[in-house]
Amino acid sequence: MNVIDVITAPWAIMPDKLLAIQEVYASHVHGEKIDISAIEARLGKPLSRSDQGYQNVGGVAVIPIDGVIGKKMNMMSQISGGASTQLIERDIKAALLDSEVDSILLHIDSPGGTVDGTQTLADVVSMAKGIKPTMAFADGMMASAAYWIGSAASEIVAAEDTTQIGSIGVVTSHTDLSKAQERAGIKKTDIVAGKFKRIASQNGPLSDDALAYRQAEVDQIYTIFVDAVAENRGVDTETVLEDMADGRVFLSADAKDRGMIDHIATLETTILNMQIGVWPMGTKKEAIQTVEPAAQIMEDVKLDITAIKDQYPEIVAV
Repeated sequence: MNVIDVITAPWAIMPDKLLAIQEVYASHVHGEKIDISAIEARLGKPLSRSDQGYQNVGGVAVIPIDGVIGKKMNMMSQISGGASTQLIERDIKAALLDSEVDSILLHIDSPGGTVDGTQTLADVVSMAKGIKPTMAFADGMMASAAYWIGSAASEIVAAEDTTQIGSIGVVTSHTDLSKAQERAGIKKTDIVAGKFKRIASQNGPLSDDALAYRQAEVDQIYTIFVDAVAENRGVDTETVLEDMADGRVFLSADAKDRGMIDHIATLETTILNMQIGVWPMGTKKEAIQTVEPAAQIMEDVKLDITAIKDQYPEIVAV
Protein backbone atom coordinates (compact mmCIF):
# COMPACT_ATOMS: atom_id res chain seq x y z
CA MET A 1 0.00 0.00 0.00
CA ASN A 2 1.61 3.24 -1.10
CA VAL A 3 1.12 6.75 0.25
CA ILE A 4 -1.10 7.93 -2.62
CA ASP A 5 -3.45 4.97 -2.10
CA VAL A 6 -3.80 5.81 1.57
CA ILE A 7 -4.66 9.45 0.91
CA THR A 8 -6.89 9.18 -2.17
CA ALA A 9 -8.23 5.63 -2.61
CA PRO A 10 -11.77 4.58 -1.69
CA TRP A 11 -11.95 2.83 1.69
CA ALA A 12 -14.53 0.65 3.38
CA ILE A 13 -13.61 1.70 6.90
CA MET A 14 -14.79 3.66 9.90
CA PRO A 15 -14.26 7.34 8.88
CA ASP A 16 -12.45 8.37 12.08
CA LYS A 17 -9.97 5.53 11.62
CA LEU A 18 -9.28 6.65 8.06
CA LEU A 19 -8.59 10.20 9.22
CA ALA A 20 -6.07 8.96 11.77
CA ILE A 21 -4.30 6.82 9.16
CA GLN A 22 -4.22 9.65 6.64
CA GLU A 23 -2.72 12.03 9.21
CA VAL A 24 0.17 9.65 9.82
CA TYR A 25 0.81 9.20 6.11
CA ALA A 26 0.40 12.91 5.35
CA SER A 27 3.13 13.65 7.88
CA HIS A 28 5.27 11.08 6.11
CA VAL A 29 4.60 12.76 2.74
CA HIS A 30 5.59 16.15 4.15
CA GLY A 31 8.97 14.82 5.17
CA GLU A 32 8.31 14.04 8.83
CA LYS A 33 10.04 10.72 9.31
CA ILE A 34 8.12 8.27 11.44
CA ASP A 35 10.43 7.14 14.22
CA ILE A 36 9.63 3.45 14.54
CA SER A 37 12.31 2.99 17.21
CA ALA A 38 10.76 5.70 19.39
CA ILE A 39 7.31 4.11 19.05
CA GLU A 40 8.78 0.73 19.99
CA ALA A 41 10.50 2.27 23.01
CA ARG A 42 7.23 3.78 24.25
CA LEU A 43 5.36 0.52 23.76
CA GLY A 44 8.14 -1.60 25.18
CA LYS A 45 7.89 -4.10 22.32
CA PRO A 46 8.88 -4.38 18.67
CA LEU A 47 6.37 -3.31 16.05
CA SER A 48 7.42 -5.77 13.39
CA ARG A 49 4.82 -8.50 12.87
CA SER A 50 5.53 -11.98 11.64
CA ASP A 51 3.38 -13.42 8.89
CA GLN A 52 0.04 -14.43 10.30
CA GLY A 53 -1.17 -18.00 10.18
CA TYR A 54 -3.85 -20.07 11.85
CA GLN A 55 -4.17 -22.09 15.03
CA ASN A 56 -5.77 -25.51 14.86
CA VAL A 57 -8.05 -25.74 17.91
CA GLY A 58 -9.48 -29.23 17.95
CA GLY A 59 -10.09 -29.27 14.21
CA VAL A 60 -11.13 -25.60 13.97
CA ALA A 61 -8.63 -23.40 12.13
CA VAL A 62 -8.78 -20.01 13.87
CA ILE A 63 -7.58 -17.29 11.47
CA PRO A 64 -7.12 -13.78 12.95
CA ILE A 65 -8.22 -10.64 11.10
CA ASP A 66 -7.05 -7.85 13.40
CA GLY A 67 -6.84 -4.13 12.76
CA VAL A 68 -6.93 -2.23 9.48
CA ILE A 69 -7.34 -4.44 6.42
CA GLY A 70 -5.24 -3.95 3.30
CA LYS A 71 -4.02 -6.02 0.39
CA LYS A 72 -0.41 -5.58 1.45
CA MET A 73 0.50 -4.28 4.89
CA ASN A 74 3.82 -2.58 5.57
CA MET A 75 4.25 0.68 7.51
CA MET A 76 0.61 0.69 8.55
CA SER A 77 0.82 -2.72 10.18
CA GLN A 78 3.95 -1.62 12.02
CA ILE A 79 2.27 1.44 13.46
CA SER A 80 -1.32 0.41 14.13
CA GLY A 81 -1.51 -3.29 13.40
CA GLY A 82 -3.27 -4.66 10.40
CA ALA A 83 -4.26 -7.64 8.32
CA SER A 84 -3.23 -8.47 4.77
CA THR A 85 -5.98 -9.86 2.56
CA GLN A 86 -3.34 -11.76 0.63
CA LEU A 87 -2.04 -13.49 3.76
CA ILE A 88 -5.55 -14.26 5.00
CA GLU A 89 -6.37 -15.79 1.61
CA ARG A 90 -3.21 -17.88 1.85
CA ASP A 91 -4.17 -19.10 5.33
CA ILE A 92 -7.73 -19.98 4.31
CA LYS A 93 -6.47 -22.03 1.38
CA ALA A 94 -3.90 -23.74 3.62
CA ALA A 95 -6.65 -24.62 6.11
CA LEU A 96 -8.77 -26.05 3.31
CA LEU A 97 -5.89 -28.34 2.33
CA ASP A 98 -5.11 -29.33 5.94
CA SER A 99 -6.54 -32.79 6.63
CA GLU A 100 -6.56 -32.05 10.37
CA VAL A 101 -8.84 -29.03 9.90
CA ASP A 102 -12.58 -29.70 9.77
CA SER A 103 -13.83 -26.11 9.82
CA ILE A 104 -12.57 -22.51 9.70
CA LEU A 105 -13.23 -19.62 12.08
CA LEU A 106 -12.37 -16.06 11.03
CA HIS A 107 -11.62 -14.26 14.31
CA ILE A 108 -12.33 -10.63 13.38
CA ASP A 109 -11.66 -7.40 15.24
CA SER A 110 -11.37 -4.71 12.58
CA PRO A 111 -12.75 -1.27 11.61
CA GLY A 112 -12.40 -2.18 7.92
CA GLY A 113 -9.81 -1.11 5.41
CA THR A 114 -9.10 -0.61 1.75
CA VAL A 115 -11.60 -1.62 -0.91
CA ASP A 116 -8.77 -3.06 -2.97
CA GLY A 117 -8.42 -6.73 -2.04
CA THR A 118 -11.61 -6.93 0.02
CA GLN A 119 -13.92 -8.32 -2.65
CA THR A 120 -11.34 -10.93 -3.64
CA LEU A 121 -10.98 -12.13 -0.05
CA ALA A 122 -14.76 -12.20 0.45
CA ASP A 123 -15.02 -14.38 -2.66
CA VAL A 124 -12.40 -16.72 -1.20
CA VAL A 125 -14.39 -16.97 2.05
CA SER A 126 -17.53 -17.74 0.05
CA MET A 127 -15.64 -20.43 -1.85
CA ALA A 128 -14.22 -21.89 1.37
CA LYS A 129 -17.61 -22.35 3.02
CA GLY A 130 -18.59 -24.62 0.14
CA ILE A 131 -15.70 -26.92 1.06
CA LYS A 132 -15.47 -26.67 4.85
CA PRO A 133 -17.83 -24.91 7.30
CA THR A 134 -16.52 -21.36 7.67
CA MET A 135 -17.72 -19.07 10.47
CA ALA A 136 -17.00 -15.40 11.18
CA PHE A 137 -16.56 -14.37 14.82
CA ALA A 138 -16.85 -10.64 15.54
CA ASP A 139 -14.81 -9.84 18.61
CA GLY A 140 -15.01 -6.14 19.41
CA MET A 141 -15.74 -4.78 15.94
CA MET A 142 -16.56 -6.09 12.49
CA ALA A 143 -17.10 -2.97 10.43
CA SER A 144 -17.13 -1.98 6.79
CA ALA A 145 -14.59 -4.05 4.79
CA ALA A 146 -14.37 -6.47 7.72
CA TYR A 147 -18.14 -6.96 7.54
CA TRP A 148 -17.96 -7.40 3.76
CA ILE A 149 -15.51 -10.25 4.34
CA GLY A 150 -17.31 -11.72 7.35
CA SER A 151 -20.70 -11.63 5.65
CA ALA A 152 -19.40 -14.19 3.14
CA ALA A 153 -18.98 -16.81 5.88
CA SER A 154 -21.50 -19.58 6.56
CA GLU A 155 -22.73 -17.80 9.70
CA ILE A 156 -21.67 -14.84 11.85
CA VAL A 157 -21.28 -14.82 15.64
CA ALA A 158 -20.82 -11.70 17.77
CA ALA A 159 -18.83 -12.07 20.97
CA GLU A 160 -21.05 -10.01 23.27
CA ASP A 161 -23.82 -7.46 23.42
CA THR A 162 -21.43 -4.53 22.92
CA THR A 163 -19.78 -5.88 19.77
CA GLN A 164 -19.99 -3.32 16.95
CA ILE A 165 -21.29 -4.53 13.61
CA GLY A 166 -21.86 -2.77 10.30
CA SER A 167 -20.66 0.57 8.96
CA ILE A 168 -21.62 -0.61 5.48
CA GLY A 169 -20.45 2.20 3.23
CA VAL A 170 -17.54 3.66 1.29
CA VAL A 171 -15.48 6.74 2.03
CA THR A 172 -12.79 8.68 0.23
CA SER A 173 -11.45 12.21 0.52
CA HIS A 174 -9.71 14.98 -1.37
CA THR A 175 -7.08 17.28 0.10
CA ASP A 176 -6.45 20.63 -1.58
CA LEU A 177 -2.77 21.47 -0.97
CA SER A 178 -2.67 24.55 -3.17
CA LYS A 179 -2.83 27.10 -0.31
CA ALA A 180 -0.16 25.28 1.67
CA GLN A 181 2.01 25.12 -1.45
CA GLU A 182 1.43 28.83 -2.04
CA ARG A 183 2.55 29.68 1.49
CA ALA A 184 5.64 27.57 0.92
CA GLY A 185 6.39 29.36 -2.35
CA ILE A 186 5.53 26.33 -4.45
CA LYS A 187 3.27 26.26 -7.49
CA LYS A 188 2.60 22.95 -9.19
CA THR A 189 0.93 22.62 -12.56
CA ASP A 190 -0.60 19.37 -13.76
CA ILE A 191 0.06 18.62 -17.42
CA VAL A 192 -2.26 15.85 -18.56
CA ALA A 193 -3.94 14.27 -21.56
CA GLY A 194 -7.46 12.98 -21.11
CA LYS A 195 -10.37 14.84 -19.52
CA PHE A 196 -10.43 12.85 -16.32
CA LYS A 197 -6.68 12.35 -15.87
CA ARG A 198 -5.76 13.96 -12.54
CA ILE A 199 -9.23 15.52 -12.39
CA ALA A 200 -9.05 15.38 -8.60
CA SER A 201 -5.52 16.72 -8.30
CA GLN A 202 -4.37 17.90 -4.88
CA ASN A 203 -2.76 20.89 -6.52
CA GLY A 204 -6.06 22.77 -6.62
CA PRO A 205 -9.63 22.82 -5.32
CA LEU A 206 -12.03 20.07 -6.33
CA SER A 207 -14.12 21.13 -9.34
CA ASP A 208 -17.77 20.21 -9.77
CA ASP A 209 -16.81 17.70 -12.45
CA ALA A 210 -14.17 16.18 -10.20
CA LEU A 211 -16.59 15.92 -7.29
CA ALA A 212 -19.17 14.22 -9.50
CA TYR A 213 -16.51 11.84 -10.82
CA ARG A 214 -15.33 10.84 -7.35
CA GLN A 215 -18.89 10.54 -6.07
CA ALA A 216 -19.80 8.24 -8.95
CA GLU A 217 -16.79 6.06 -8.13
CA VAL A 218 -17.80 5.79 -4.46
CA ASP A 219 -21.44 5.10 -5.40
CA GLN A 220 -20.41 2.30 -7.74
CA ILE A 221 -18.29 0.61 -5.08
CA TYR A 222 -21.10 1.04 -2.55
CA THR A 223 -23.47 -0.74 -4.92
CA ILE A 224 -21.04 -3.65 -5.29
CA PHE A 225 -20.67 -3.78 -1.48
CA VAL A 226 -24.45 -3.79 -0.89
CA ASP A 227 -25.06 -6.43 -3.57
CA ALA A 228 -22.38 -8.64 -2.01
CA VAL A 229 -23.92 -8.37 1.46
CA ALA A 230 -27.37 -9.16 0.03
CA GLU A 231 -26.07 -12.29 -1.68
CA ASN A 232 -24.00 -13.38 1.31
CA ARG A 233 -26.83 -12.91 3.82
CA GLY A 234 -29.51 -14.36 1.58
CA VAL A 235 -31.69 -11.25 1.39
CA ASP A 236 -32.64 -8.81 -1.34
CA THR A 237 -30.80 -5.58 -2.02
CA GLU A 238 -33.69 -3.45 -0.77
CA THR A 239 -33.49 -5.13 2.64
CA VAL A 240 -29.80 -4.37 2.91
CA LEU A 241 -30.34 -0.75 1.90
CA GLU A 242 -33.25 -0.26 4.31
CA ASP A 243 -32.00 -2.17 7.35
CA MET A 244 -28.21 -2.49 7.17
CA ALA A 245 -26.36 -0.20 4.81
CA ASP A 246 -26.82 3.42 5.88
CA GLY A 247 -23.29 3.60 7.28
CA ARG A 248 -24.31 3.14 10.91
CA VAL A 249 -22.68 0.77 13.37
CA PHE A 250 -25.08 -1.47 15.31
CA LEU A 251 -24.64 -3.33 18.57
CA SER A 252 -25.07 -7.09 18.46
CA ALA A 253 -28.76 -7.45 19.39
CA ASP A 254 -29.79 -4.78 16.90
CA ALA A 255 -27.55 -6.29 14.22
CA LYS A 256 -29.12 -9.70 14.86
CA ASP A 257 -32.63 -8.27 14.55
CA ARG A 258 -31.61 -6.72 11.23
CA GLY A 259 -30.29 -10.04 9.92
CA MET A 260 -26.66 -8.95 9.91
CA ILE A 261 -25.44 -11.70 12.29
CA ASP A 262 -26.75 -15.10 13.39
CA HIS A 263 -25.65 -15.63 17.00
CA ILE A 264 -24.30 -13.90 20.08
CA ALA A 265 -21.92 -16.19 21.95
CA THR A 266 -18.45 -16.41 23.42
CA LEU A 267 -15.45 -17.59 21.45
CA GLU A 268 -15.24 -20.84 23.41
CA THR A 269 -18.93 -21.61 22.88
CA THR A 270 -18.55 -20.90 19.18
CA ILE A 271 -15.58 -23.23 18.85
CA LEU A 272 -17.32 -26.00 20.77
CA ASN A 273 -20.44 -25.70 18.63
CA MET A 274 -18.30 -25.85 15.50
CA GLN A 275 -16.50 -28.94 16.78
CA ILE A 276 -19.69 -30.88 17.36
CA GLY A 277 -21.24 -29.74 14.09
CA VAL A 278 -23.97 -27.45 15.43
CA TRP A 279 -22.62 -24.28 13.83
CA PRO A 280 -22.89 -23.63 11.00
CA MET A 281 -26.06 -25.34 9.77
CA GLY A 282 -25.44 -28.27 12.09
CA THR A 283 -27.95 -30.93 13.12
CA LYS A 284 -25.98 -33.23 15.40
CA LYS A 285 -26.92 -31.69 18.73
CA GLU A 286 -28.64 -28.69 20.21
CA ALA A 287 -26.39 -25.65 20.43
CA ILE A 288 -24.27 -25.40 23.57
CA GLN A 289 -25.23 -22.31 25.55
CA THR A 290 -22.42 -22.60 28.09
CA VAL A 291 -19.09 -24.36 28.42
CA GLU A 292 -19.47 -25.07 32.14
CA PRO A 293 -20.56 -28.74 31.88
CA ALA A 294 -17.34 -29.66 30.07
CA ALA A 295 -17.31 -33.19 31.50
CA GLN A 296 -20.73 -33.93 29.98
CA ILE A 297 -19.59 -32.48 26.65
CA MET A 298 -16.59 -34.78 26.69
CA GLU A 299 -18.83 -37.80 27.30
CA ASP A 300 -21.25 -36.94 24.51
CA VAL A 301 -18.86 -35.73 21.84
CA LYS A 302 -15.26 -36.37 20.95
CA LEU A 303 -13.59 -33.02 21.61
CA ASP A 304 -9.91 -32.26 21.65
CA ILE A 305 -10.07 -30.58 25.06
CA THR A 306 -6.26 -30.53 25.36
CA ALA A 307 -5.97 -28.42 22.23
CA ILE A 308 -8.65 -26.06 23.46
CA LYS A 309 -6.98 -25.66 26.84
CA ASP A 310 -3.61 -25.04 25.20
CA GLN A 311 -5.04 -22.28 23.05
CA TYR A 312 -7.61 -20.91 25.54
CA PRO A 313 -6.54 -22.10 29.02
CA GLU A 314 -9.05 -19.91 30.79
CA ILE A 315 -12.21 -21.31 29.26
CA VAL A 316 -12.42 -25.03 30.01
CA ALA A 317 -12.10 -26.57 33.45
CA VAL A 318 -11.93 -30.37 33.56
